[in-house]
Amino acid sequence: MSSTETIGSSSGDGFSQSPATTKGSKPGLVGHLGTADLVLAALAFAGPLAGTAGYITIIIAAGNGIGAPGTFIATMAVLLLFSVGYGAMTRSVPNPGAFYAYITAGLGRRMGLGSSFLILASYIAIGVGFYGFAGLGVQGFVLSHGGPDIPWWVYSLMFWVVVGTLAYFRVDVSAKVLGILLVLEVLVVIVFDIVVFSQGGATGISLEPFTPAAFTSGHLGIALVFGVALFTGFEATAIYREETRDPNKTIPRATKITVLLIGIFYTITAWALITGLGTSDALTKASEDPAGAFFAVALQFGGPILADAANLLLVTSILAAHLAIQNVTTRYTWSLAVDGILPRALGKAHPRFRSPHRASLTVSFTYLILTGLLVVVGLNAAEIYAWFAGAAAFTIMVAMTLTSLAAVFYFRKNPEQGLSQWKSFIAPSLAFLALAVMVVLSIINFPSLIGGSQLLANIMLLSSLLVFVIGVVTAEVLRRKNPNVYQRIGRQ
Repeated sequence: MSSTETIGSSSGDGFSQSPATTKGSKPGLVGHLGTADLVLAALAFAGPLAGTAGYITIIIAAGNGIGAPGTFIATMAVLLLFSVGYGAMTRSVPNPGAFYAYITAGLGRRMGLGSSFLILASYIAIGVGFYGFAGLGVQGFVLSHGGPDIPWWVYSLMFWVVVGTLAYFRVDVSAKVLGILLVLEVLVVIVFDIVVFSQGGATGISLEPFTPAAFTSGHLGIALVFGVALFTGFEATAIYREETRDPNKTIPRATKITVLLIGIFYTITAWALITGLGTSDALTKASEDPAGAFFAVALQFGGPILADAANLLLVTSILAAHLAIQNVTTRYTWSLAVDGILPRALGKAHPRFRSPHRASLTVSFTYLILTGLLVVVGLNAAEIYAWFAGAAAFTIMVAMTLTSLAAVFYFRKNPEQGLSQWKSFIAPSLAFLALAVMVVLSIINFPSLIGGSQLLANIMLLSSLLVFVIGVVTAEVLRRKNPNVYQRIGRQ
């Protein structure tokens, strides 16, 4: 076994091997994450307060209007189906890499590497989009409290320094920070929900947002893209496999819990926001002020204390989401480096912190360079946020679709004793069909996501396809010229 392979190996109790256990090996990743830690990391990725203030209003304004609560119910149902086959794959394919590893196992190394390139590009795009959101959010907070009018990208740069520093260390450190911030922001949103419903909202509490007519109104494809965006991160539970205690039990459990918590949380909060705006006026008000609608309702029903707390914790929510995004992107980079696809130097762990420090630094500077280029070409923070986060959510949806299909193929080729048809075939097949429909609806509505330009929509969609093709071609080149690396694709 080469030293590269040893880095990715794990002991039977779920911990990566240390230098003491394997003579001559390089130090690998180590962590002590349990179910609660994985759930907190995934929920932080979803950014409950950032999602509420920044995404739900977009779903209302540009998606399916007051049908937003139904969007979360439908998305939760589909992703619960997805998590059944996904959980079975985490037990049967004990390789880190999540989507990358599972698509490789089920659909082959070419599809696996193509998907890994697409997924890595997606997480980079999410990070870039969030730097736009971070600058916009902090700038708004400072201005609303009488502060100086500083360019948004200055605040984004401050975030970059803090996130990059925390992500450099072992994931346990990040988990503690994420946990504290997450609890605070969830409490604020729960208080928001309670005060709105207890006062009857602007025009009373209505069940109209849960009707089929409301769900299918407007641009359903856009609603689904951003709905999935708010669940993004739940699948990242598997990317921490090397740093998790008892991953065969912990990861499937954490995945299902995360989907349920996110789905219930956003369904209730979307309903509360629509109720606070007034069911009949919600679409108009959200369209007029998508960035400020949530805070206006918080001020109206909860007073200045709730509004100020929400404004302050929005900043920490964005920080928590950024940190979660950085950690996941780093571990995809790490997996590709351990496999020899990316430079192997990125697959070396810090000798003291046992963290993927080189991969993390590489991701940090990638975010800095790309965001800087977008600023130079003239895109504003809102455009960077909406375009890149939306495009990334779409490609993650594609990856989920391929993963469901991979589960079906994998268990057909490798039937496991004791694994039910529900887990091995029915649930992943239903998830594949549902996700495929969501992908088609997203493609149809994609131009509306980026301002109505069909040309720009085509360029962005073709760019995603091109990234996937480059991965497939790279795999074929490796098969012919470097078969040893080809065999390691997906940690196979």
